[in-house]
Amino acid sequence: MQIAILGKGNMGTPLATLLRNAGHLVDSVGRADDPVAAISRAEVVILALKYEQALAILAQPAIKQMLSGKTVIDITNPLSEDFMSLTTGHSTSGAEELARLLPTSAVVKAFNTIFASVLADHAEGTLCRLPVFVAGNDSAAVECVTTLVRGMNLKAIAAGDLTNARYLEPMTEMMIQFGYGLGHGDRIGFSLETAA
Repeated sequence: MQIAILGKGNMGTPLATLLRNAGHLVDSVGRADDPVAAISRAEVVILALKYEQALAILAQPAIKQMLSGKTVIDITNPLSEDFMSLTTGHSTSGAEELARLLPTSAVVKAFNTIFASVLADHAEGTLCRLPVFVAGNDSAAVECVTTLVRGMNLKAIAAGDLTNARYLEPMTEMMIQFGYGLGHGDRIGFSLETAA
């Protein structure tokens, strides 16, 4: 599959490695790169950006048009500048706001609850036991993303429709509180376990 990753940072880099290792063709687009060619070729586009950067890029009419009909994976979190609170929540989510900018694309929330350090470790061979929660309104797009996740040797858990990003994004903020505010470090995350 042809995939474009917008962002070459802490999340975009290991995602590119894992997807290439799974046999996909990946274009990684950094700040200095023009995303037009990569997006035009891609079947799936991953937003490995800060939330505000994603909003700015998706507000461009040419980009919005090129994303029409494509699956767009939103891994962003609407975090404050100091990362210690969310800027969006309760009645909407960052993912839903991005989806409003892309009414003819299939936006799927995924990967946002995994710390970049954990993903990087996984790309370097340390197995990640944490799941990727996948939420979206388009069943074909959700299945596509689920297949990509499994191909990266990660566990995918269906997380319902895109409105559930209102809960997935605060999970990340709680991870930040646990990891940095409460001293548990950045090799932690949430899982879903059977109680008995």
